[in-house]
Amino acid sequence: MKNKIIIQRLKESENQLEKIVTESLKLTKNKTQSEFYKLWKDHDNNQYIENMFNDLKTNIDTYWLNDKYNKDITKSFNMLYFEHSGLYGGEFDTFGIDFNYNKSESPVFETMDDRLNYLENISCLPGCEIPLLYDLTREIQGKEDDFDDWDDLMDIYNLFETTALIESHKTFSRAENEKLFSKLNFRKPFYLAVGEHDAGAPKLIYVIE
Repeated sequence: MKNKIIIQRLKESENQLEKIVTESLKLTKNKTQSEFYKLWKDHDNNQYIENMFNDLKTNIDTYWLNDKYNKDITKSFNMLYFEHSGLYGGEFDTFGIDFNYNKSESPVFETMDDRLNYLENISCLPGCEIPLLYDLTREIQGKEDDFDDWDDLMDIYNLFETTALIESHKTFSRAENEKLFSKLNFRKPFYLAVGEHDAGAPKLIYVIE
């Protein structure tokens, strides 16, 4: 039930952001804004989710379960935080967290949340590339001033990010189904959250119950 609510809210946000962008385009007819909307519109969701899953699987085996990088694989924890670098970042760094939370409802994270106790063993290990944000990062550099104003650029960014969160949710769902996290000593409910570096509180994206 929690995951159904999460994906529903993400899709509602995506629809609202697309409406904002298309309404703006009707007024501005800005060529660069139109190009990025088309880039978003034409991307292959299923292929990007496939890419994210395969990259995540490789990195779990190569880094998370490798005692060269993870000094305490048996450490118990109940949260993974995937962090990206915003407009100029197209991949997740991953942090293991012991989240001090025991309520039944889904948590809402806070900025500088003192309930989050970062572990040393899964700390800034590679999570996976985020293909859609990578597309944005690759194409946006040098074109920032080609938008009519900063708000139009940020609306495009927010649209790309929200869709990337939806694709992350679906990637995590597949990861659960294929037991990618099974060799980690995680406790349920196991929370998977995503956030932008130094940009406020993380967002809950998936829960393994």
